Amino acid sequence: MPYPNLSRRNRRLPRTALFIALGTIATVQTVSLLVPHPISGIVPAAQAQATSDEEISNYARAVIDIEVIRKDTYAAASDILVAAGSEADILETPLSCTATRISDMPDIPRVDRVDLRTALVNFCNEASQIAEANDLTPQRFNSITAEHREEPELAARIQTAMGELQEAN
Repeated sequence: MPYPNLSRRNRRLPRTALFIALGTIATVQTVSLLVPHPISGIVPAAQAQATSDEEISNYARAVIDIEVIRKDTYAAASDILVAAGSEADILETPLSCTATRISDMPDIPRVDRVDLRTALVNFCNEASQIAEANDLTPQRFNSITAEHREEPELAARIQTAMGELQEAN
């Protein structure tokens, strides 16, 4: 699947998009266990703040919405690898928002790395926009992501909110 070329200005992810994407990938991994590479905590537990019911609802909505584009991005990345005749396994290929430089993907042919990078940049930007559309700054989204890994009660509240949202739809 071809991806449009990014302008030189858009080739670098804004720092907030990078942070939101890191948090998103870690969260989705916890939720679906489909992302192969865990992301380490971004915010130490000592800096955790109380998470309101509204934030949990917003966070759960964002994670559900981001999961849709994450699946689409992995499918597109898999298609790119298959079309290229690459023997790289999509689940073993280190794709993340931190691996957006072509040199970060050495096992993938260069021409295909450009398409993969474009797919990742698009995912990261969309994930950031989804979080913000759900009234969460990228920093707060990442903070909740880090907190839920350390706090089983918070993780349970998030899972409950996600279940309620999915049942409502």
